[in-house]
This record gives sequence, C-alpha cells and structure tokens, in this order.
Amino acid sequence: MSKSSAMKRNLALAQLGMLSALIVIMTFVPYIGYISIGALSITLLHIPLIIGACVLGVKGGLVLGAVWGITCIIKAATSPVAITDPLFTNPLVSLLPRLIAGLVAGLVFEFVSKKFKKFHLASVLSAVFACLTNTVFVMGSLYLVYGQSSEAAKLGIVQFDFGSFIYFILGAFGTNAVFEMIIAIVIAVPISHALRKAKIKF
Repeated sequence: MSKSSAMKRNLALAQLGMLSALIVIMTFVPYIGYISIGALSITLLHIPLIIGACVLGVKGGLVLGAVWGITCIIKAATSPVAITDPLFTNPLVSLLPRLIAGLVAGLVFEFVSKKFKKFHLASVLSAVFACLTNTVFVMGSLYLVYGQSSEAAKLGIVQFDFGSFIYFILGAFGTNAVFEMIIAIVIAVPISHALRKAKIKF
C-alpha cells in the first residue's frame, strides 16, 4: 500500500470515528440530537449520517446508520423521554430504518456524482432521500409492529388502522421530514464538501 493510500485510509477512519462519536454525543446529551417543540419532534442525527455517506460512501453510511440505530435502542431502553420512546427498543423500528437511510444516502450520492459529476446536487439529493427514507421506514415500522398491538395501547398510544396511518405519515412528512430536510441541506451539504476537499488533498 502506498503512503498516499495509507493516509487516505487513516483519514477515512478518523472521519468515521469522529462522526460516530458525534452521533453518540448528540444522542445522549439532552436537546442536541432530539428536539421536541410541542407536538413536533425533530432529530438532528441524520446530519452526521448524511455527511458520512457523502464523504465515505455507502459503507460509511451503513456504519453510521448502525451507530445511530444502536444508540437509539440504548437511549429508548435506558432514558426514555417521550411516550413513544419505549417503542424504539425494537430494532425493526430504530435500527433497520437507519441502516436503510445510510445505504440510500450513499447510493444516491455515488450515483449522481458519478453520472452527472455534480457533487453539490449529489449532496442535496442524498440529504433529501436520507430524510425521506428514514421517515418512511420509521413510520412504516411503527405501524407494522405496533399499529394494532396491545403494547402500544398499554403506553397510552392510540392504535390506528391503515386509513388513519396514511394521515399519520403524511403529517410526519408535512412537519418532521420537511424541517429535517432543510436542516440537512443547510448544515450537512457544506460540511460534506469541506471534508471531501480534505480527503481529495491526499
């Protein structure tokens, strides 16, 4: 392995470690990774995932998705805040959607950047699709796992049929997903560009 290749690999590992640590910190420090404003619940944890997917590719997106999902399970089990937090102890709700979001973010960035050579557009689309994927799969998993379960009823969560679920997920798109997309584009896109430039210099 050449010196340049070794430096690039070490830089990628350092960036992955930094982003993973950021996810852990944002998860367990109150009001950093998860922000509740009235009925609106917004996560900022998709930002390190999107940055990693744009800078480190699909593998980086998957690793960071796994870190996000695992820390979400731990937080839900050890320090729940919202009434719905206990539902996120299930890996199908917390881990799988984040893995898929990381995969999609990496695939979208790689496809657009290689096909059209438009790195800014690739980052923006990666952010948009990561947010959409996370919202769809989290909400979908909640419905499939808990939509008609007695466990949700015990927590005081009203069960819903498929018709009401459609309104539920549309509401999530109209609030959470839109805010999270805007935040991701404003923050994740420029940071990913800066980190990519540092990577290219090697």
